[in-house]
Formats: sequence, structure tokens, C-alpha cells
Amino acid sequence: MSDIEPTGETVETDSFFPEQEEDIVRAREREPMTTRGKIIVGARVATGTIGIAIAVATVAAAALVPFPRTVAVAPSELIVPVPTAQQLVCPGAVLRLADDSGQGATQASAVGVPDVVSASSTGSVTRTDLLTADSEGGASLTAPQLISTPPDEADPSTRILVSGAQAQTVSDGDIVGLAAGACRAASADSWLVGGATTVGRTTLLTLSNPTEVPATVDLEFFGESGPITAPGTSGIVVPASAQRVLSVAGFAPETEAPVVHVTSAGGQVVAELQETIVRGLVPGGVDLTGPALPPSLTTVIPGLTVSGAADIENNLGIGPGFEDLQTILRVFVPGEQDASASIRVIPEDGRSTGTSFDFTFDAGRVMDVPIPELADGRYTVRVDSDIPLLAAGRVSAAAGERTDFAWLAPAPPLTDAAQITIAPGPSPLLHVANPTEEPATVTLTPTEGDVITVEIPAGASSRVQVSAGETYVADGAADLAMAVSVLSAQTGAIAHYTIAPPGVGSSPILIYP
Repeated sequence: MSDIEPTGETVETDSFFPEQEEDIVRAREREPMTTRGKIIVGARVATGTIGIAIAVATVAAAALVPFPRTVAVAPSELIVPVPTAQQLVCPGAVLRLADDSGQGATQASAVGVPDVVSASSTGSVTRTDLLTADSEGGASLTAPQLISTPPDEADPSTRILVSGAQAQTVSDGDIVGLAAGACRAASADSWLVGGATTVGRTTLLTLSNPTEVPATVDLEFFGESGPITAPGTSGIVVPASAQRVLSVAGFAPETEAPVVHVTSAGGQVVAELQETIVRGLVPGGVDLTGPALPPSLTTVIPGLTVSGAADIENNLGIGPGFEDLQTILRVFVPGEQDASASIRVIPEDGRSTGTSFDFTFDAGRVMDVPIPELADGRYTVRVDSDIPLLAAGRVSAAAGERTDFAWLAPAPPLTDAAQITIAPGPSPLLHVANPTEEPATVTLTPTEGDVITVEIPAGASSRVQVSAGETYVADGAADLAMAVSVLSAQTGAIAHYTIAPPGVGSSPILIYP
């Protein structure tokens, strides 16, 4: 027997036998936790939770407290441009090659005197004659006119509205007809779609430089057979405040469907075409046409007017040389990819019969597409294509055997407010096309007289009778296209020109040296 008596106390000791140690651990796990143990565990959990919360709060506070930083500001200077006048160029008198006696066949001379009207929203308009470097005359009544209005000195960014137009009825030998055109702003890049240089057709290119520095002009010509290569098309100098007159036949002879691309460096120019037609000994009309829009996916030509359709049909049957009495659409696709286009001719009154068709235009060459069987009336032409293209229309008017024609350039989209000056020609109409998907309401406020309100449904067009020589301010014209036509049904005289948006005032510029 052992001399040691049990005391009832648990003795913790390292066991040399693993089996016994495992038994002890299992026994401890089975023992219930005492109150003191629960308090210790709860305290430890609370302490850990509080520590986590303090850590999160510390991180959030660090994110909110701005740290010191250094910001480098680039030096700059606000430059306020010197206010400049708004300037437009009116075409001047109709021109002919040679004088009344037939001498000087390579030099242009003025025929008659145009009637020019202009206006400005400030009420101040100055007219200055441009020199005519390539034509005889140049008197104040026949020379191209530079119209200008001073800027708002207090706020150079103020948009000043200025506009002008001219009309001229000519009956001089083999030049008989009505020519009208708008006064236009100069540009460094222009496309001209119109004219011809075949037998009996004379087309002149006028380049007017209203700036104070010479302009160096380059020309590109295209025709029904493609690009036309000719000497003397580059480096043409147009003196400051002067006009040059060039015969298109000198660059593109015997061309039925010319298109001219004009680019300038130095001074900017106003480029226009003038065409006269003589069929044998019969005068066929005269016309002025301004720049077309740059190549576009959508082209809108408002105000296509057909007058004397029966007489036109009779004259078409006379013989060779009368083919260009028919209504056509001239199209040119720059580049190397053909264009597929949808062409719609939409009556303005919504009741007459128009036409629509699809056409594929070859890239690189000019194509004239007839638009047949249009009754007397007024239409809007819309061309939608998958490749940007240039387009313009040509119409004829007839009264018996007397005929005239007009080239119709596409109209640019307008801004909300535009100023429109009506040429002093017979029976003027303002044509308004709405190519958008929303109806539009335009308010026309004349210098004198009653306000006119025109409502144009989405995708439709309308026309309004206006007063010759009057100027209107059009409000609500954003994204619309407008043109003016003048027509004498009694004499078969017709002319057409488009309305351009106003120029934009100068704004301060921030310069970083």
C-alpha cells in the first residue's frame, strides 16, 4: 500500500504518455464553461470589435482629411480679337467675252447694270467697288460690290446680320435673260457645280478677293469623263480688293458637265460661275450660280421651279442643241468609291405629283441625271446617299420660243436667326424646306410691313410670297434650308439663289505660351 493519501485536487503535469494527455484534453472540453470564462471571452470579443471600428474610422478620416498638394498653373493670356467688319461680295454685272464690236474675244466686258440691295441689323452698310483685273469697265455701276457693316466695338462676339442680293434683266444681242444672285462671304474652299463649255455655251469663273492681301488660287476641274488636267490651274493670283475673270473653256474645253473646285491661300475669295447659252442664233438665257455645299450625305435643293412645261417640250423637239432645256440633277462623287443615292422630288403644295428614284453615281466623273415629266410647279429636291457627294439642279422656263434657265445650288442649313434680302426681280418667292423630323414655325419680320408666319411640317417644304427689294429677319429657322426664286411667266425669265447663315462674331481666345 502507498503511504500517500488522495487530497481531491487536480494536479497538472506533463505526461510522458500521449494517450493520457489526449484523455485529459477531451475531459476538459466536456467540462462546462464557468461564469468567469464567459466574462473573459465576452471582453475579448468586445475589445476586438472596438479595435476594428477604431481602425475603420481612422482610415475614413485619413481619406477625408486633405493632404498638402502642389498645383502648377500654366501661364496664359486672354486675347480679345480686334473687331472686324462683316463683309459680303455681290457679283456685279453680267459679263460677256469680247465687246459689242466682237473685238477682244479673250477679255470679259460688262453688259448692263445690276440692281443691288443690301441691309444690316445695325442699319449701317458701306459699299465699295472691287477692281476688275480681267475685264473692261469696272465702273461703280457694273463692278462687283463689297458690302460691309462695322462690328460691335463693345462686344466683338455680337452676331451682326448683313445681307444683300442683286438682279439683272439682260437683252443685249445674244445675251437675253434674267440673272440674280446673293451677296456672299469669302471662303478658302469652294465647289462650283454648273455650266458647260460645249458649242453655244459660255461659262466664266469669277474670283473676287475682298481681303487686304493677295489670294493665291488653285483650281481643279472635273467633267463627264473624269478629272481634267490643264496648264495654268495653280498659283493664280487675285490681287487684294479685286476680281479675276477666267473662261472655263480655257481649262476644260468641250465639257458638257463641268465641276470646279477652288482653293485659296492668303486672301479668301468668292467664287461664282456665269453661263450664257446661244442655240444657233437663238438666245437661250443667262445665269449666275454660287458655290455648292461641300460633299454631303444629304443635299437639299429648295425652290426647283418648272414654268412653261408645254413650251419647253415643244422647244426640245426643235433639234440638236436644245437638249439642255430639260430639268436635270448634276452630281459629282469625289474619291474612288461609287455612291448609291435616293432622289426625291417633293411638291411644295403637297398636292402635285413629284417623283422619286434610286441611282448609282460613278466616282470621279460628273453625271447629269434627267428629271422628266414634271408639271408646272415648285418642288424641293432631296438627295440621300451612302457616300458624300456634290449636287445641283438645272431648270428651264419658257414662254413660246423664248427660254431662260437657272442653276440651283443646294441650300445650307440655317441657324435660328437669319437675314434674307430679296432680289429686285419679278414675282419673288421664298422657298423653305424642313428636312428635320419635327415641324417648324418661322417668323419673317420685314423692314417695313406685316410679320409673316410660315409653318412647315416635318420633311415638307413651303413657299411664301415676299416683296422685291425687301429684307426680312427669319426667327426659328434653325436647320431649315431656304432659297429665293424670281420668275416672269410672261417672258420665260427665271433665276434662283440660296440663303446662307450669318457669319459668327469673334470670341476671346485663351492663349498658352
